[in-house]
Amino acid sequence: MDISDWQKPLSYIGLATIAYTTFKFTRSATTFLLRSSLNKYNRTKTNWALVTGASDGIGLGFCEELCARGFNVLLHGRNREKLARRAGALSAQFPTRKVSIIVRDVVGLTADVDGISEEVRAILAVEGGKLAVLVNNVGGGRTIAMNAGFMAQITRVLLPLLETGDGGVVLNVSSISAVGMPYISIYAATKGFVDSFTKALEAECKAERRKVEILGLRVGQVKTAGFDIEAGLFVPDGRTLASAGLNRVGCGRVIVWAYFWHWLQGLSFDILPRSMLMMISSKKLMALKKEEEEKAKNR
Repeated sequence: MDISDWQKPLSYIGLATIAYTTFKFTRSATTFLLRSSLNKYNRTKTNWALVTGASDGIGLGFCEELCARGFNVLLHGRNREKLARRAGALSAQFPTRKVSIIVRDVVGLTADVDGISEEVRAILAVEGGKLAVLVNNVGGGRTIAMNAGFMAQITRVLLPLLETGDGGVVLNVSSISAVGMPYISIYAATKGFVDSFTKALEAECKAERRKVEILGLRVGQVKTAGFDIEAGLFVPDGRTLASAGLNRVGCGRVIVWAYFWHWLQGLSFDILPRSMLMMISSKKLMALKKEEEEKAKNR
């Protein structure tokens, strides 16, 4: 067969590949131009959002942004005194918003997770409004219970509250590590669970016509307490990341990059071979591991 006989089929394949790549790129890029539909879950300006892991970092950033956007906020964490300080600071910063706390240690939590629903109901009965937003942010370390189990359980117990009235939205904070990163294998696996859980729950809510929007927010590196990194364009602080995440509500995707510059970084995972990406990641994470080990020795 003459090589010229292949030119036409190959050109069609090339055009199709370019068209598909352009479509994927354009669809992802335009996500950041869409207007957030978050306000539809708080038309009365009396509704509540519950943020897990709200003491610091991304969780605290979500609390600040939600208050700024007219929501009352429930802060979840394990340290009552620290949560009370954060709640007091938020009340002073946003005097027209109501702020309360939910204290639970997510590690080893079993049947007690069901009590969160009754605790939230009791707060709403006194303060008014409804639960409209759940931000599943709590995570860290290398425990499956913290990063995966608690998220699934609290979502289960709060879904009935979220779907009342005008409905609600669940935001599950995921990570680029879900692709499978070396040296953080357990953490990466739990974030893979977050992605899979988000997709399955979104399909289930849609099939049952439940009035709850499910959205996974993929994030990259963020400036948080305890990590000695400089904030910058590609490393936002917690509130900047939270603001970007809330702006993605109603985008029509199931899992989306929360922050534009993280999405831009993430394009490399679609373009470069995995072997090359893992080589780069291994070097960076190995260096961070050694740095943490040195810090531990000097404590």
